[in-house]
Amino acid sequence: MKTTQRHFDEQLQELRAHLLAMGSLAETMIVKSVKGLVERNDTLVQEVFTHEEEMDQRCIETDQRCFTLLALQQPMAGDLRFIAVAIKINSDIERIGDLAVNIAQAASVLITQPALKPLIDIPRIALLCQEMVKKSLDAFVARDPELARIVIESDDSVDSLRDQIFRELLTYMMTDPAIIPRALDLILVSRYLERIADHATNIAEDVVYIVRGEDIRERGDKEIRKGLRRQTSVSPEIPGVEQVATLTAHRLMPEEREFLSLIESAAHNLLETARSLQTMFEDYTDPAEKWRKIREAEHEGDAITHRIMKRLNQTFIPFFDRENLHALASAIDDVVDFIEATASRMVLYKIEQPTPESREMVTLIMASAEQVAKAVSQLPRFDTVQEICVEINRLENAADDLFRRVIARLFESDLPVLELTKWKEIYESLEGVTDRCEDVANVVETIALKHS
Repeated sequence: MKTTQRHFDEQLQELRAHLLAMGSLAETMIVKSVKGLVERNDTLVQEVFTHEEEMDQRCIETDQRCFTLLALQQPMAGDLRFIAVAIKINSDIERIGDLAVNIAQAASVLITQPALKPLIDIPRIALLCQEMVKKSLDAFVARDPELARIVIESDDSVDSLRDQIFRELLTYMMTDPAIIPRALDLILVSRYLERIADHATNIAEDVVYIVRGEDIRERGDKEIRKGLRRQTSVSPEIPGVEQVATLTAHRLMPEEREFLSLIESAAHNLLETARSLQTMFEDYTDPAEKWRKIREAEHEGDAITHRIMKRLNQTFIPFFDRENLHALASAIDDVVDFIEATASRMVLYKIEQPTPESREMVTLIMASAEQVAKAVSQLPRFDTVQEICVEINRLENAADDLFRRVIARLFESDLPVLELTKWKEIYESLEGVTDRCEDVANVVETIALKHS
């Protein structure tokens, strides 16, 4: 018995070491991608691309280690939490690597063009992100919740730097339209770095869960900090009479109508992606092919988002605040990303059939997506925005209630631990889609309150 326990402990230690190695690789990819951008060094940029395959392979190996431990060892209590969280951390680290690759792709374009300005804040935000990744993994290995909380608190600094970079580059774009494409790429780099910080924060929150069994995710607070959600205790900003009159009298210029069309295209792509997810869950035949179609829609969404960012900064008289429109495009893109992540889990986890509860959650997702498309169609009019946003909020609350019930039943069931863990991840991903739909509604409502 002692020999078996010793062997299990050694396997857990190997899993920790494997995750640390992945984290170290992710840090390296962050450093090389940003250094390649700052120093205009294509060799470093190309090295990031070569690391991508290694990262993907390590991710697959780590998942296999976790699922093998769950299937063969049937761990209990703390060890079960550790392995379940290790699966999530593995995914977070792999996503950090993907974001470093995105930075490298932007760098590969930027270094072939004249430098826009000395890069000061991007290296700063990159260093902060790198430290957050390292500290979150150190906290994971040491089971140190206090170090984890330091990481969580650092996320605010990253958000502030990201906003500062956006404001500065926006000023450059308004004074010289010729530099808009380069400035947009730098804005995207700052966004990728901010997402890296989000994943490091996820890892830190998981550390607190492992040690204390306490879920401290504070998504709502972060949404307020990002401007995606208003604090209900604070009255919204009310535009002055002149501002309202100007907007009312303003007739959309052709380029503004083109931009509005792009926003509607993004919302329509979101709706079609949700329909594809519903088809996948209702007719679960050849799920890999259905996932492929969803991935194609996700790529199309990324392309539309990039075009929106370009048009946003090429329109000199925007009918809404640029920051709000930037947040709206990003929020729509996030919904599609979460839908694709859900479909991928169904295939990669080799799920034989969706559960009735998962189909019910997809129905709520579909209804939310329809309301999102309807809300976006109200721009620049705001006839029924308030009612639509209330409905999206109701659907999100219904999804939350369903999620809590199904998770409670899941842990009371006699499912094998491996299947239990897979479905927990899938339900969390499904619930995350409705959360992101509410993000879109919050941005639209903010725009409406300012300008209606």
